Amino acid sequence: MDRHVDPNSQSLVWRIDDVLDDTTGGDWIADALPRFDSTVGSLVPPIYTLYSRVLHPAARIDPDTGQQVPVRWAEVAAHTGGVIHQTVEWGSLLQAGIHHGFGDGRNTVWDQEPDEGDMPEEQFAALAEVLVEHTSTPDECWFGFWEGRAGQALHLPFPGPLLRLPHRDNFLVHGTVRDAVRTLGGWGPNLWWPQDRAWFVATDIDLMSTYVGSSTDCALALAAHPDLEVIDTSNLRKVTWDSDEINPLSPRPYGQ
Repeated sequence: MDRHVDPNSQSLVWRIDDVLDDTTGGDWIADALPRFDSTVGSLVPPIYTLYSRVLHPAARIDPDTGQQVPVRWAEVAAHTGGVIHQTVEWGSLLQAGIHHGFGDGRNTVWDQEPDEGDMPEEQFAALAEVLVEHTSTPDECWFGFWEGRAGQALHLPFPGPLLRLPHRDNFLVHGTVRDAVRTLGGWGPNLWWPQDRAWFVATDIDLMSTYVGSSTDCALALAAHPDLEVIDTSNLRKVTWDSDEINPLSPRPYGQ
């Protein structure tokens, strides 16, 4: 889905010079995430009270204007007969419709699938709108961008100053919480957290969901935001394409 970010707008784009040489601000994450075991707790440090899952919206193309209209997973589920639950997966949600003889909703309910590993700018802005109110350090925030995508797009040096995590080395930049809308190499952040570590956001490159660890008050505020589709989860829940245990299993990862 298009992010609608003007690459010439400096306020929305990180420059190569913004990439930090010192990545020690993220050392605590490397210590907290020593391995990837396909759970929420291997994406977001397992130190938070509650965990939230933000479902990336699909999109429908308005036939009159050509504009993209966000489509919630709940709207797709209403068509396919699928169930929205903690480990719902997009492919299984579509498979539910095929299983029930309704079809997967493509070209009727939705035209473009949710983004993998990214979200529209408006989603990052909505997240930041909530999260900025739930940290004591809103002007001190780190953002991580996977080196295999943002780094290649900008021809950043490799090996370089990277926050090294299992299978996901990241370049780091530093700004304010509201800088979450800014891109590096055309992509939104894969990781972000404030200085006080009050919350942590992870958008893994292979997933159609973003995971947030936070306090109870913050999680409730995320769930209440009208522009976000949020379901609660836990650090022990699986995040892989085949983790949906309620809707029919897709024969393969969606899009492959």
